[in-house]
Amino acid sequence: MPRITRNLAYSAVVLSFLMLAFGCSSTKTVTVTSEPTGAKVYLNGTEKGISPLTTELEFKKIYKYDVVARLDGYEDGQAVITYEPTEKTLYAIPPLKKKEYEQIPLVSVEPQPTAQGVKLVKTTKPTLAYLETIERSPNMKSVTRVTDNQDKIVQLSGPLVSPIGDILVYQILVEETGGTLYSNIWRQNIGSSATTRVTYGKSVDLSPCFTPDGQYIVFGSNRAAANSTLWRVKVEGTGGLTKITGTSAEDFAPSISPDGGTIAYASNLPEADEPQIWTVRADGSLPTQLREGESPRVSPDGKQILFVRKNKDSGKKQIWVMNVDGSAETVLTPKDVDYDTVDPNWSPDGKWIVFASDEGLDSQKRRNFDIWVMASDGSKKTQLTTNGSRDDSPCYDSAGQFIYFRSNRGGTWNIWRFEPVMP
Repeated sequence: MPRITRNLAYSAVVLSFLMLAFGCSSTKTVTVTSEPTGAKVYLNGTEKGISPLTTELEFKKIYKYDVVARLDGYEDGQAVITYEPTEKTLYAIPPLKKKEYEQIPLVSVEPQPTAQGVKLVKTTKPTLAYLETIERSPNMKSVTRVTDNQDKIVQLSGPLVSPIGDILVYQILVEETGGTLYSNIWRQNIGSSATTRVTYGKSVDLSPCFTPDGQYIVFGSNRAAANSTLWRVKVEGTGGLTKITGTSAEDFAPSISPDGGTIAYASNLPEADEPQIWTVRADGSLPTQLREGESPRVSPDGKQILFVRKNKDSGKKQIWVMNVDGSAETVLTPKDVDYDTVDPNWSPDGKWIVFASDEGLDSQKRRNFDIWVMASDGSKKTQLTTNGSRDDSPCYDSAGQFIYFRSNRGGTWNIWRFEPVMP
């Protein structure tokens, strides 16, 4: 601000203060405008209306008013109103600058190290959400929002698409006043914004997966004890729930073999330092420990399991594959890197693996999670989304045509989808 302008503003404040000190009472009617219009106008922290705003101000007890204009998608604009000069009644906020992005939290329940070993705990991470939702990546066709969440606080999990129909399921995480955390599973017909609750209650229901016939959902939940165990429920949410596992470990993130007979899942054993991959028969019998890891996904032919394991040297997560009996484990993503690769899922034909990684950079050269794809042997790794927001938890639809994923693009957590252009 030029020195003369600063001096005039200072003189006006001093004059208003002297008027207050000597008991003078003055009012004047002012109009506050903004570009664009429609911004909420705050005077000394109190919301007064929408711009353009005309209001009468009293200067008997208040010698100046700090004005803030606030509009979604824009940075705040500011001005100051004083009694002098009395002839000044129009206060134009400088043109509001569009926001490129904003920070919103990602709240989840994940395995984390604790004094009692690795446990499922609430995890809060800051994420950047770019307000522009479009994609400029040459490796995908246009992106489409599938869910209709408009609340920045609501936390949606990654999606899962039915193997036999156009049904989408995901969990919604709720944190009540006082810190109580719970999540339930919801379903939605693709192409419709109507949602239906599948599970109820104040338990933490996690990481659902479909049975091969599409009739049931298997998920982890602490609804019967402090630790999470595996449960099964009909997609419609009717008929009650069936408990599958029931040990003192925390069982979560199930994936079912194509014949429906075997469930691979992650488990936090008491005092263990890392999650473990286990398998169990669908009736809960013959639990078998395989390897350290999490996020298991059984291949469409039932012969292999994708999973994620943290590199003990770098601390970064990598994608691995092994046979269903735990043999022939092979790392598919590089070891000595400074980025994570997570959330792997098979294509329906088993030829491709879609996953999330923060290998890429946003427009400010910061790491951010995008959707990637690679061949089932780890070759042909290709970045698909490039928006700059956090994109994660991808999965294919049953036909292998679309990839569904979670994203905070636009400023809220929602499920999106696109048609990839395969390498």
